[in-house]
Amino acid sequence: MKLTRTKRLWLILLLMITAYLLMYSVVSDRKTSHNHENTATITKSQTTKTGDNGTITKQTITNDDSEEEQEIERSYYNTIEDAVKGSDFALEEGEEVSYTNKKEIKEKVLFLESDTDALLFFIGNFIENKDDSDALVVYKFKVKKEGNQTKYSTPTNATQIPAESEKRIYKRGGSKYEIQTCLNLYNAYQSFNLYPETTQLQWGMSYNKSAPNLTINGDRPTKVIPIKMDGDDCYFWYYEDLKYDSSKKAEISFKKTK
Repeated sequence: MKLTRTKRLWLILLLMITAYLLMYSVVSDRKTSHNHENTATITKSQTTKTGDNGTITKQTITNDDSEEEQEIERSYYNTIEDAVKGSDFALEEGEEVSYTNKKEIKEKVLFLESDTDALLFFIGNFIENKDDSDALVVYKFKVKKEGNQTKYSTPTNATQIPAESEKRIYKRGGSKYEIQTCLNLYNAYQSFNLYPETTQLQWGMSYNKSAPNLTINGDRPTKVIPIKMDGDDCYFWYYEDLKYDSSKKAEISFKKTK
């Protein structure tokens, strides 16, 4: 049966609405899952020592809104460097090498810490144990105190942005497109945030030489840090709390302000 132009338009509109509702459902589920994790509390904890400057702690986690419990075993280390070396993320299905496990920190970029968690931004190899391109890596850790000693767990979450991908975004869309992409992708669900209930940590990179003058919605970053990615000058920027509405286009500027 041949569809008229009007019927085709209605069909396209119906498909777009269906796709939007499906996407909204997925986002809601992920946000619900994230909030659910934030309500988890440690009800039992047992620690044993290892021979590699670390300790292994078995923790029983209970979700506040249910009776469900799960036992998690984490190794803890005296230094953040040892914790990075202890990364043990499982390989994704079909992967022959790990894109997540890192052993070498080429350069520390930013370290943030609270009483319970820590974030480390550093430059590492895109693929560890290979002569590969650089990547900005973000690791999240659990933190605990043993007397006067602060200990860091094996990383609990990770992401990385390859230098090649970031530069491609910059060349294809320009400086403002690069910043907008960072806002939309890199911490959209606030997975890498020490205080997700009260703040919106936003971060990203820029190859624009005027990045030290960056403002987003009129606000300057908490800090802009010069780095090198694959030998190219680049800037890492972050906001401790940038109230950003992803449904609206951000006002991005690189003009020097007084």
